[in-house]
Amino acid sequence: MRLGIDVGRATTTAVLTDTAGEVLGEALADSAPTTTVSLRRVLARLGPPPGPVRAVAVVTDLARRPVVPRRVATLRISPDSHPALGPFVGWPRAARDAVAGPCRVVAGGSSVTGRPLAALDHRAVADFARRAHDEGVSAFAVCAAGAPAVPGPELTAAEIIAENVPDAAVSLSHEIGSPGLRERENATALNAALGDWAEELVQDCRRALRAAGIGAPLLFARDSGGLVSADYFRRHPVIATAPATACAARGAAARTGREQAVVVDAGAGPVRCVTVVDGEPLPHERPYPGALGVRIQLGAPDVVEVAEGAAPDELRAVLARLGERVPGAPVIRTGGRAEDATDDRVPEGRFDAARHAARADCRAEIEHIVSAAGRAELDHLLDAARDHALSLAIAAGAAPATARVRVLTHAPVAYLPAGVHRVTVQATGQPFTDEPS
Repeated sequence: MRLGIDVGRATTTAVLTDTAGEVLGEALADSAPTTTVSLRRVLARLGPPPGPVRAVAVVTDLARRPVVPRRVATLRISPDSHPALGPFVGWPRAARDAVAGPCRVVAGGSSVTGRPLAALDHRAVADFARRAHDEGVSAFAVCAAGAPAVPGPELTAAEIIAENVPDAAVSLSHEIGSPGLRERENATALNAALGDWAEELVQDCRRALRAAGIGAPLLFARDSGGLVSADYFRRHPVIATAPATACAARGAAARTGREQAVVVDAGAGPVRCVTVVDGEPLPHERPYPGALGVRIQLGAPDVVEVAEGAAPDELRAVLARLGERVPGAPVIRTGGRAEDATDDRVPEGRFDAARHAARADCRAEIEHIVSAAGRAELDHLLDAARDHALSLAIAAGAAPATARVRVLTHAPVAYLPAGVHRVTVQATGQPFTDEPS
């Protein structure tokens, strides 16, 4: 059996399914200020499961409770740039004041196609690490130009930092973001800043599950609606700060059997609207405000919020605009206040996010720029990208025997020389469980 739990601002829901995804039990409880108490309440309402629980998937948003981010030392490995393009430029003031620690730009990195720009300045990296340590900062964000294609400079910098700051927690941009340097750097700094939040959330969940006698592998929903293991989430929390609407939308689409829809997620707070195509929420096409309001590009759904208490005409206008993307598709309501957003009563919609989490797969996505002289070399690079995505899916919690490439696309980059392609790969797999083989 698998258990999905959606910890919302007002209510917490739990759904227990069998191995085929059939619902065995559902429960709802008022949320508490802490995740531990919220889980204990809903598990008590659910009651003892009829057999062993093999995996638990939790859905919760960063915004559900206040977060105190870490101060982060940010190292950029690239040629010098104008100060207007430096680290933390463009961040909301509150986020910058809370997160921005020592910053430095050192020589090194490569172009997007992998051409080396300069040798990494090892001494400058070591000096920076010691300076950060002297200022009491142990969380580091390392972002090198061209790192998705050539991660070597970031890996070397991480080794140097570890040698000089033994307790350092280092986030590397090639493990997190897209090819664009600034959004990738923003995401890496946020990832480093959210380490304490992720650690506390994992411990809170495990504490509540142990109290209920559940020792199954723990997973968390990422912003796209897929799952990642607790260990992966602890290392990469920035990918899982706002998964609730994606999970609710995918759950609502599955519940109604609609592959194309506009979904209205009416929970506590703003009403959130998203377009679903082929059962998946449409992602942002451009950088968007992510955690703490910082602009990133990590494939999260394009969600349009309508403020709580807004006039009905405002919601109707948003739905009409989103409906233009999927002409003729229905509007589906989900969330705890679904009945307040429409004349159609859909009380079961409040379980959509938890029901999806109980049935969801683990996912990993990569986006690379590659340069190939011909078709044979391109095929070799595509095979390498497939292998990389599959290894990430397994690292994210997928059982190796179930991992597969779900999506692979590549296209020439018009503004770069011939032979340069943008490659996107998504790999999925069923969560690894403690089910005996």
